Amino acid sequence: MSETETTPSPDAVWPSGKVGYVALLGRPNTGKSTLLNSVLHTHLAAVSAKPQTTRRRLLGVLSDDDSQILFLDAPGVHVAKDILDEVMVETIERVLSDADLILCIADPTRAPGQEDSLVAKRAASAGKTTILAINKTDIATPEQVEAMHQFYRGVLGSTPSFRVAAVKPETLPPLLAGIRAALPTGPFLYDPETLTDTIERDIGAELIREAVLENLRQEIPHGIAVAIESWNDNEKRCRISAVLHVEREQHKAIVIGKDGAMIKQLRIDAVKQLVELCGKRVDLRLWVKVSPDWRQHRRQIQEFNLIS
Repeated sequence: MSETETTPSPDAVWPSGKVGYVALLGRPNTGKSTLLNSVLHTHLAAVSAKPQTTRRRLLGVLSDDDSQILFLDAPGVHVAKDILDEVMVETIERVLSDADLILCIADPTRAPGQEDSLVAKRAASAGKTTILAINKTDIATPEQVEAMHQFYRGVLGSTPSFRVAAVKPETLPPLLAGIRAALPTGPFLYDPETLTDTIERDIGAELIREAVLENLRQEIPHGIAVAIESWNDNEKRCRISAVLHVEREQHKAIVIGKDGAMIKQLRIDAVKQLVELCGKRVDLRLWVKVSPDWRQHRRQIQEFNLIS
């Protein structure tokens, strides 16, 4: 049991049922975080159309009367090109080590490639129960879906397979039933009311970065880290101050924008998500700081709370 798991009081009637950790494994942009948000019916994980939106481990707890599924979201499987990438690969390895079950999530709208091979081989070598979810069936052709299914089947064999659209929660019950059936039986590891073990300010940092990803182009968003400087909460409002760390001076100018237009838009978009998270008015202040080549320095990556 980890330090964050909940220990019941001696007098409590602690629930039990189908319980276990489920690692969400897939290449970048397969919809892992979207699926997590859909099953939890809340915007917990940052999502965007850009690759490597997820940088750190995120736990999402789905409880009902008879089961507790502990989803572990992790970065997309990729070939490491810098120290940050290496840290994300380490996060994937820790998530797989903790998992009772691996849920491979595949995107059939893109032809199987090197990253899909990495995903399938990593799942096969883990020695754990694996389930395959073919995602994005709402926009993929039947031929694309079948091609992806055959590709993974060639590595994983006859593992259970489900066809879903993470953006459509109504497609997910059969997958969730398959996951529950494959999990071991035991006591719940968290209070049934728990949604995650991630603190609110860390979720907030990711939601701010989601706004960055959605508004900025090409490589710039991937060179940005969000650090929460202060988080002051009371009954009426939440006052947040955050720093956007960029790698180059020219990137700082782009993030700020002409007459401050871009950073103003980032603040507006981030506040929309933060209000939903906090459930109250949010006052957000954003600053931009140049931290040269921070993705190549493990100490800075740790300072930005990206090692999980």
